[in-house]
Amino acid sequence: MKDYLPYAAGALAGLLVAFLISRLLMLSETPQLILFALLPAVGGALVERVCHRRPNNS
Repeated sequence: MKDYLPYAAGALAGLLVAFLISRLLMLSETPQLILFALLPAVGGALVERVCHRRPNNS
């Protein structure tokens, strides 16, 4: 369960960014759906990759 924590944190961050962008640009329907599908997945993957890479460098 502990291994999923970086991904979950990144997905949450991506979701918050998606909400922010959606509100700022007043998106609706398809662009909003794409934004909410991609940003949490990309955010989770990026944070997970950074967290797994960092201990290997030390």
